[in-house]
Amino acid sequence: MPSTAKALNSFFNGFGVPAYSNDTVPDDAPVRHITYPMVDPEWSQQASMYCEVWDRSTSNAYILAKADTIVREIGQGIVISCDGGYIRLQIESPAVQVRVDGDFRSAYINMSMNAFHLPGA
Repeated sequence: MPSTAKALNSFFNGFGVPAYSNDTVPDDAPVRHITYPMVDPEWSQQASMYCEVWDRSTSNAYILAKADTIVREIGQGIVISCDGGYIRLQIESPAVQVRVDGDFRSAYINMSMNAFHLPGA
């Protein structure tokens, strides 16, 4: 099974645009991309989690559409296998907030993450 870092990277890269943990965003990252913090919760603990969909535009249409896709994918909660167990992502309320950072806009998606150890793993 993949590490938590690889499992999160694989999940967030599954939305048709490059995704990077906050500490690995390259200087030449595409304008449209996803960022997320590298969170590695202790087993059976909950951690705050979020991701941001970025775009350089005067419209919120792209970031809100992509955020909606991510929120729908997670739904009531999604389970992702990782070393010795799994992580569960769950959307928190309020789910999406728009932010403007200079020329960039982002859709900030609020969620939580729980990590669970599989017995015998």
